[in-house]
Amino acid sequence: MQQALQDRMRFGPFVLDPRAGELYHHGRKILLHDQQLQILLILLEHKGEIATREEIKHKLWPNDTVVEFDHSINNNIKNLRRLLGDSAQNPGYIETIASRGYRLMVPVERTAGESVLSTEEPRAGQNPATPTARLTVGHLTGKLVSHYRVMELIGGGGMGLVYRAEDVKLGRSVALKFLPEEVADDPKALERFEREARAASALDNPHICTIHEFGEHQGQPFIVMEMLEGKTLRDQLASAALNQRPLPLEELLAIADQICDALNCAHQKGIIHRDIKPANIFLTTSGQAKILDFGLAKLTKALGESAAVQPQETAPIDIGLSMAKPGTDTTATSAGVAIGSEGYMSPEQVRGEKLDARTDIFSFGLVLYEMAAGQRAFAGETSPMVRDAILTDAPRPLRELNSAVPAKLVNVIDKALEKDRDHRWQNTAAMRAALGRVRRGRFSLFRRLFWTVTSALLLIGLGTAG
Repeated sequence: MQQALQDRMRFGPFVLDPRAGELYHHGRKILLHDQQLQILLILLEHKGEIATREEIKHKLWPNDTVVEFDHSINNNIKNLRRLLGDSAQNPGYIETIASRGYRLMVPVERTAGESVLSTEEPRAGQNPATPTARLTVGHLTGKLVSHYRVMELIGGGGMGLVYRAEDVKLGRSVALKFLPEEVADDPKALERFEREARAASALDNPHICTIHEFGEHQGQPFIVMEMLEGKTLRDQLASAALNQRPLPLEELLAIADQICDALNCAHQKGIIHRDIKPANIFLTTSGQAKILDFGLAKLTKALGESAAVQPQETAPIDIGLSMAKPGTDTTATSAGVAIGSEGYMSPEQVRGEKLDARTDIFSFGLVLYEMAAGQRAFAGETSPMVRDAILTDAPRPLRELNSAVPAKLVNVIDKALEKDRDHRWQNTAAMRAALGRVRRGRFSLFRRLFWTVTSALLLIGLGTAG
């Protein structure tokens, strides 16, 4: 890759200057953000061979940073195609190889020293958009943003780039989250971004990532969050799967208690997360579990009351910049469009229905099942297969996958995964209380075993002494 970073590279009518991160098309300069540049370099270096999604993942996120990989890769490929005037349906530059990766469809040649300021006009039908981002958020390391000194990029994807930074006023480490340049002018992306800040900042709970500030720098909005050290639950589950073991039961119950507490806090404020999944649960090095990413959060009308049993005819409204009429579901769930993450949606999410807090309970039930079983409750080779499984299939019985799971915990999870929300836990407080009884039952069992073993050893000691 070192040679690629020195020479310009021509493919079709495009010339890439890797050092500047600039793509030229008939004299027009297109500035690429870092992830677009890295993916394009991978495709160019493969010269028509398949670049697998796994290769792209390891290049962009070598340290397993906090990001939803599939969504981020898809989003970056989509935006690269947009810049190239290409399409997924009728590709001329980037071909998708189903379930494997991507391939560049045109020859590549190095063009060291060649001028890229051609006066040739674009061919008919080709008009790649040139981004005009007001702030190059993909290249902020070492710069001062407001009163925050940017230290390093620690994560990123289609909905945000996250940097470690220092608050020079207060002398503390923080995380700065920016929208990627390619969606910075997208009203829906801006709405989701501000919704995330408003929802999380309205909540005061040790198990929800703290939002310090929502600001703007050179026309670009950013969120200032607490700096978390640790890893996501998704990474923890991946490590457990690598060792072919489920998550230890005590760890599972501790995480479950903390996340139930956080969800109950949000629901009491009328906030529904709508995207509970392992990637959005962070496990700190100090042993705390925290919910991340309220970008899909929804605020119900009944402020200050629990959102869990909102009447179905009461339409939720979103937090954010929406100018929709009161009662309109501005993220389209009322229009039959599913909002959420594949494999962690409730049946009502899959059907695109109006949601209440019980959707979070189902999603968290899926997370609990995965922690206990070591595999997802619902899987499939395609998105429609996964969604159909959520709607119609029963998960494989937990104790067939992990016989050590207590029956009481199985009952808690099964109730959370009821497809009819009226049969689920109706609020997270009740679910948390049931999980607490599981923990106390295990403690009582351990205490009885301890005294049994202690008594036996004592009797053996007395017998020996006699």
